[in-house]
Amino acid sequence: MIYRIAQKEFLEIRRDMRFRWTALIVFTLLLVSLGLGWKNYSDIQRDRSAAQADSRKTWENQGERNPHSAAHFGVVAFKPKKPLSLVDPGLDNYSGTSIWVEAHYQNPARHRPTEDATALQRFGELTAAGVLQLLLPLLIVFLVFDSFAGERNSGTLRQVLSIGLKRSTLVFGKILGTTAALFLLLVPATVIGVLALALASSNEALLSSLPRFLIMCVGYLLYFGAFIGISLTVSAAASTTRLALIFLLGFWVFACLAIPRLANDVALNAHPMPSNKQFWDQVYEDMKEGVDGHDPSHVRTKQLEERLLKQYGVAKKEDLPVNFNALMLQAGEEHSNLLYAKRFGEIWEIYFSQERTQEYFGLVSPFLPVRSLSMAVAGTDLRHQEHFSLEVEKYRREFVKMLNLDFAYNSKTSDEYNYFVGEEVWKKSPKFQYVSPDLNWSLQFEIWNLVLLAIWCFGALGLSVFAANRMRGF
Repeated sequence: MIYRIAQKEFLEIRRDMRFRWTALIVFTLLLVSLGLGWKNYSDIQRDRSAAQADSRKTWENQGERNPHSAAHFGVVAFKPKKPLSLVDPGLDNYSGTSIWVEAHYQNPARHRPTEDATALQRFGELTAAGVLQLLLPLLIVFLVFDSFAGERNSGTLRQVLSIGLKRSTLVFGKILGTTAALFLLLVPATVIGVLALALASSNEALLSSLPRFLIMCVGYLLYFGAFIGISLTVSAAASTTRLALIFLLGFWVFACLAIPRLANDVALNAHPMPSNKQFWDQVYEDMKEGVDGHDPSHVRTKQLEERLLKQYGVAKKEDLPVNFNALMLQAGEEHSNLLYAKRFGEIWEIYFSQERTQEYFGLVSPFLPVRSLSMAVAGTDLRHQEHFSLEVEKYRREFVKMLNLDFAYNSKTSDEYNYFVGEEVWKKSPKFQYVSPDLNWSLQFEIWNLVLLAIWCFGALGLSVFAANRMRGF
């Protein structure tokens, strides 16, 4: 019986001109957004790969100079695009695309695409994730709002139930029928998405992206299931189709537009971020006085000198068989590494506190957990940006240390900065090769959002059965 009801619901929806036109519009937007995402991914990945190669070439061909001066010359580390960013670009346009690697400074990511965008582009860009998160729920609302209310007003619901059909059976049939109708739209879109992934990435990248794509699909299906359940619940409880439509549109505005903005404002006020000036003023203070405020730079320099004089058994630093100035520079690097780890760690913790605050609002809106899950599996969320930044910092430390030690052990203090090296040293320096974390790493931070989506989906579907059992007025 459930199959027959689902078949009847599916045929009615498929013949409904509202479904045909809205599905056509949504599918067209999905198709266009995937096409734009594919082109954007391909262009950016090509440009960043070329820029990374050009930065390395410039580094290797810089000519002769002092190793520490070369460390200030530096290189640029570019963040590679993730294949699934063509579906959900997430924070990519706001988090910076490259980091300048140099001595003494841990630089934040810079060159955010949104900074160069036009006013219209900053207002919002067309993405597949945006269509799925905002427009698909709206399509579900328009398809389901009169599912019970319309049949009750027309009198057909009384006739169906008069033959002894269980209301729960009727609900499950409508759920399956509505889902089958949505699959007419979602299955072709999924196939096109996989093809876009295949065209945009190598075979290895495609294989690693498919499990992520599967988890993304599961998340969106739970999200759509929540809206189907909520729409059926309201349709069963509302006295008229007009009232059901008004209530469901209000819920869509509340859940998909109002709550995300409110959650963001609450998070920013609960965990304010220091200004750029405040942050760097604190960093410079740490440089002088030490991370704990009781380890000034002149004391550290004196301690290093005493240790090296004792180690090599000489009376003054000019007699050292190594370059004291270079070792002092490396000691300064190691000290600054500690304070950068502390201060940037505090900034990341503020970001994650803001994120956790927003996650609590997922209790009143399924939009927030699906948005977070989608960005996480696409590799375009805050955690992946932090991972990239930390990997660049590891590379920076290794890169600068190699140059300082070359300076220290191949020259003496009396040489000062008259020691120069060339291409053979530049080519020996490590190259930056970023390896993105795997799916398990990404999902460990998304358990809460997956649980929330499951609760929303199965809770809403269960509530629709409860509402159908309590229907009155026919």
